[in-house]
Amino acid sequence: METFFQTCQPRQEVLEGRVEADIFAAKLSDVMHNKAPDVYGNPEKFFAQTFPTGGLTTLIEEVFGRLSGVRSSNNPIIRLETSFGGGKTHSLIALYHLARQGRNIQGIEQLADPGVIPNNATDVAAVVGSDLDPQSGIEHADGIVTYTMWGEIAYQLAGPTGYKIMEENDRSGIAPGTQRLEKLIGNRPTLIMIDEIARYYRAANGKMVGQDTLAGQTVAFMHTLLEFAASKERVVVVYTLAETSDAYASETEDLKTALRETSRVSARLEKVLRPTAETEIAAIVKRRLFTRVDESAGAAVAQEFFDYYRKAHEQGVALPQKAMRVEYKDELCRSYPFHPELLDTLNRKTATIQNFQKTRGALRLLASVILNLWQQKEADTYLIHPHHVELAVPIIRDDLTSRLGRDAFTSVIEADIFSEKQDTHVQEIDQDWLSKDKPPLGKRVAQTVFLHSITQALPPV
Repeated sequence: METFFQTCQPRQEVLEGRVEADIFAAKLSDVMHNKAPDVYGNPEKFFAQTFPTGGLTTLIEEVFGRLSGVRSSNNPIIRLETSFGGGKTHSLIALYHLARQGRNIQGIEQLADPGVIPNNATDVAAVVGSDLDPQSGIEHADGIVTYTMWGEIAYQLAGPTGYKIMEENDRSGIAPGTQRLEKLIGNRPTLIMIDEIARYYRAANGKMVGQDTLAGQTVAFMHTLLEFAASKERVVVVYTLAETSDAYASETEDLKTALRETSRVSARLEKVLRPTAETEIAAIVKRRLFTRVDESAGAAVAQEFFDYYRKAHEQGVALPQKAMRVEYKDELCRSYPFHPELLDTLNRKTATIQNFQKTRGALRLLASVILNLWQQKEADTYLIHPHHVELAVPIIRDDLTSRLGRDAFTSVIEADIFSEKQDTHVQEIDQDWLSKDKPPLGKRVAQTVFLHSITQALPPV
């Protein structure tokens, strides 16, 4: 049976330890302003590392089927509903590149039927709530300052000429009616994306507009915008809302209620999509972290592990019942080179910690784990297990403690698992194993237990 080091090749940026700078901090506004690293800003490189999830391919075909006129009956309103790190920013960047480049991007056939992608660029505005400033506004190179969502959309779609159409409404903070939108957009194919709207809603709630707030006017604008999109054959609005358990939960719930109550159109013509399904996380992680994964070798490893689990079970070893099912062998194969329990723990347990950011957090952590494994190259590494989350490595330890607001767990690590100052409980236990040329089983058990424990209440200081 071949080891992980023989069958897989991590991406160069992973092996160089460029965890934060290149592959995880996706920002739509950086892509728009040509400030993003190539992995996001270069369309070919971006799509080369993008796994075609069911949600993403559906999103692309829904949006561009309508914009191109090929499928004009497609929904004019798309709501992406995800938790933080759940793929929505990646999806919006994909839409932005396709809108700007049309069919000129190599490899788009893996994501959608090229026939639905327009030949040429489509008018596109992409507004990110965290970039908007209701008080000071957004300053543009030509001296124009936009203060509202509608002012920024107008400027992005048609520059100073477009902003002139919305200037009075932008400066007053009063939402425009459909006539302004008609003058701005008309019948041109147009994609409007609004990201992190709940975050902007919180800021806008603090600015008064007559007897109302800018937040109230923003809801009114959304109502008008959605109705306008529904009345046009080639206009699409895509907006995002996080789950109500995430940050800005109260604003998210307020927006959902307000849009549901004020817009029958959105309820009737809106399609809700989740860019990433839980079953697709393994494929996404593999595409983003490796240039090569030998799937045939993965099938052989999965069979070996499955046979081993069955034999152990027959000998009376207490194992989870799912490990005996044929479906588990398929899961081992699908997750390769990761053990499915590692991905499952990160996705179902660690991801419940708000700061972890689900897929993005898992990618950052696993990149560090792969780098450490590649540097150590332990002989018996056939799968990447939970115990390979090496807490002696500072960046991994920090990812699971201070970055998650779990600083108190540092003392647990230093007392029980690893410390440079003194022997820990685990190090003392493993001395006998190591003297017999055995692997450090105590450390492996302890690190697995730790990964499962950090979602619990913080230990006393």
